[in-house]
Amino acid sequence: MGVPTVDEYEVRLEGRAVVLPPARKRFYTLVLALADSRWEARLRQELPLLREVAAHQDEVDEVLTYALRRAEAEAWPTSNPTVRGVFEVHSLREQLARDVARKLGRSAREPLGSLMLALEDWLLTIPRRVPPHLRWSTALEVLPDSLPALREAAAFGEFLEPLFASPMLLTGRIPFSGVQREELCLWWPRGEAALASVWKRLSGVDPQGGMVRELRTQAGRAPRHPPRNGPERLVHAEYWYQESRVRLTQLVQARLAPLVPEPFELLPVCWWLFEREYAPHVRLLPVEGLDEARAGLIELAYELWDAQRLDIPEDERWPAARWRRLEEHARRADESRGGPDGKRVRESLRELIQRYGIGSTTLRGWKDSSRLVELVQQARQLMR
Repeated sequence: MGVPTVDEYEVRLEGRAVVLPPARKRFYTLVLALADSRWEARLRQELPLLREVAAHQDEVDEVLTYALRRAEAEAWPTSNPTVRGVFEVHSLREQLARDVARKLGRSAREPLGSLMLALEDWLLTIPRRVPPHLRWSTALEVLPDSLPALREAAAFGEFLEPLFASPMLLTGRIPFSGVQREELCLWWPRGEAALASVWKRLSGVDPQGGMVRELRTQAGRAPRHPPRNGPERLVHAEYWYQESRVRLTQLVQARLAPLVPEPFELLPVCWWLFEREYAPHVRLLPVEGLDEARAGLIELAYELWDAQRLDIPEDERWPAARWRRLEEHARRADESRGGPDGKRVRESLRELIQRYGIGSTTLRGWKDSSRLVELVQQARQLMR
């Protein structure tokens, strides 16, 4: 029996050439698919292959770089099968990178593994008709657990659930610790953005909207078990997001009644209330759509509620510091007409004056006023 021939160039690669034949096969299959007139449909059948390329490409590139460098430095002959294989794999790799980059409008200099992941994502999110019987399987495909926005949204839902799973007392102290309040303020914009991104992704895949409607319907019902896949994680996060938004809205509305906050005011006011309840000097800062006068009116409404809550002692209801704050807020609020909410808060002050003035000679000859600051001053004289 003859002695097997040893390929010296394969030996020089120290056994690392073993990764090149499988890479050649993967690259060749994908190059052919990309050249097909129905390349999107073909590649959608090759998604596992795309993931395989992405998973192994760092190792393949490392071997190619090493082999090409040595081949050039040592003038390896291209007639040798191992050397020829190295150059063939390199050529296929470069062609695949160019073809994918052209299809995606990206740079062929990007890592091939990254291009593969981008191509997979693009293929998954191509707009198409999704019939009812394929809605769930399509959602599973479009929302893999590895999707960053989905992972962020799922973590948001997991954070919200223990905070809002139990009934919340709306009229007492805000039922969150300092750490929970801070985390909720930090989490909310990130979680909202993540959820919006995931829903947008689904809407892009299914322009007719049936898949999104079906998942949103599910998100309107309390989850019965922990989420086990992408669509369930989205539904779980959306349910607790909507539930927490309703609870926070009720919490704000209870503290500002009879003032009715606009929807866009709810979150800025809520984050302010988280601080204000424990630090009376904290101001509600104006933001887009909420000017200085409106902020003053909201602070005035809250101050009136806070003074009359049932869980504080009588001697803590109307201290001098509160009256100073009430006058300051009323002065700012008087800088605008205040609309229906200004009228409601003025009516609250009139009711306060009449309630405390019953049986008092101070109320005789009382003159009503359209200015909030004057009504606050009159109430203060009555309650000295």
